[in-house]
Amino acid sequence: MSIFKDISHLLYYNDCVILPNFGAFVLKSKSAYIEDNEFFPPSKYVSFNSMLKDNDGLLAKFISEERKISYKKSLKLISDEVKLLNEKLSEDLIFDTEYLGIFELKEKNTLTFNPDFSINFDSSVFGLNSFVRKPIINISSKRAADKSQFDTNNLLRYAAIFISILGLSYFGYFNYNNYLNNEKLKNIAIAQEKILENVQTATFNLGDLPPINVNVKAPIVKDNSTYYSVIAGAFRSRRNAEKHLNTLIIDGYQASYTTVNPKGLFRVAYARLKTRKEAAELILKIKTSGQDAWLLIEN
Repeated sequence: MSIFKDISHLLYYNDCVILPNFGAFVLKSKSAYIEDNEFFPPSKYVSFNSMLKDNDGLLAKFISEERKISYKKSLKLISDEVKLLNEKLSEDLIFDTEYLGIFELKEKNTLTFNPDFSINFDSSVFGLNSFVRKPIINISSKRAADKSQFDTNNLLRYAAIFISILGLSYFGYFNYNNYLNNEKLKNIAIAQEKILENVQTATFNLGDLPPINVNVKAPIVKDNSTYYSVIAGAFRSRRNAEKHLNTLIIDGYQASYTTVNPKGLFRVAYARLKTRKEAAELILKIKTSGQDAWLLIEN
């Protein structure tokens, strides 16, 4: 449905776009925040209000100008799209707009909307992506380590000088036995060189070791079977999707990826089941525990 592409375009310049006889898409602001050392910029995400259905002319006028058709034909096109949308929801109970989020028709014909939080409609921060804070090197600790290394080298140097002086004094005092003293001095010098060689060989610096991250990864499943997938979330970042997948697996779910969203989003499922009944029971269990989930039928 290309009409949702038109709505998405208008939301970059308007805080509210009404789809006549269906509902309104309203932008909500979200402040910048930090999560696991990752900084996220301010954003605007879309919400849905089913009470605002009266035509305000914004969408119809935009479609009329973009497609070079009359305003009357534009209204007729919108009406046909809304009718088709209601039919799809009645049949499949779920509909992915691809540009805004996912609609889900629940019990008692209650319509819920799950926005795509990966889309930022705040044009003032366009192109500003999230980034990870790098750790600051502790300069004082590094200087302390360098000073300790320097003190150790000086101690070895002074010890060598002291022993050499002691050996020379010993040689001068017992000059009547030159041969014996010379041999002893040679042995002392050889021993000193060996000690210094061993100490220098054993002195090394491992430097900063990189952290080791152990992640449980699951492949993105691709086959031709029909699955009733209970979706936990959709992510533009593969890294964020893997983090959420790992959390679900640790919590005991048979979590996996579903087929990739047409927009390239990575959808993470609590489980991919063979029957709608199993999926409905799992969704009820998840929502009873205070979490959210929605159904995706994969053909």
